[in-house]
Amino acid sequence: MSDHTPDTPNSLPDVSQQDAVDQSRRKLTGAALGVSAILTLASRPVLAQQCMTASAAVSGNLSQHGTPTTCSGLSPGFWKQQPDKWPLSYTPGTCTGGGSVCNLAENWRNGTLFHPTFALVTNGSGNSFLADLDGNPTTPKTSLSMMQVMLMNDGNNPWGLTDPDNLGMHIVAALLNANKGYTPVLTELDVMNMWSEWASKGYFEPTANVHWNSAQIVTYIKSTFGS
Repeated sequence: MSDHTPDTPNSLPDVSQQDAVDQSRRKLTGAALGVSAILTLASRPVLAQQCMTASAAVSGNLSQHGTPTTCSGLSPGFWKQQPDKWPLSYTPGTCTGGGSVCNLAENWRNGTLFHPTFALVTNGSGNSFLADLDGNPTTPKTSLSMMQVMLMNDGNNPWGLTDPDNLGMHIVAALLNANKGYTPVLTELDVMNMWSEWASKGYFEPTANVHWNSAQIVTYIKSTFGS
């Protein structure tokens, strides 16, 4: 009878081979982090105002030592319906009518322009928010205002402009929230850089080798909203 136990390996794996396997696993894990972390954020209870920086969110670990950071960001819906609450640094503009017509982007004039506050889109994933506002095809197109971007209703506007995953709408809300100090984990510069990187590359990289698309960026921004 043999003393050899089948479940016991006869030799240790080659060290270099094992290192290669570990490196491969680490790359796959890093690539998946962006998605898993976003799903974790999306599943949080509505009343939970705990928030974190984009780089910290990649780990998906919501536990924190000491007093957790909380955010009280307001949604795009709030900023659209409460133009009088906008911070002084940014202006919503003026609605040319009243009542329900103020829910349409084309009925707003002036206000802080989306560009150059935010960079032009060059990655081919979506249109920049430039439109022929004066109806004169011989003059250069003008940027929509930040309020118009929030109201443009993806593709359902006179200019046929699109807003992938409503990123423009949410990035404006994030900027206003940051200015008001509602989101300690996001400064105005953070918000602008988040958009700028997506506009030029088609993704935002919260940490090395993790790429967030427009939908994932929106999910993260929503995680900074309060109850």
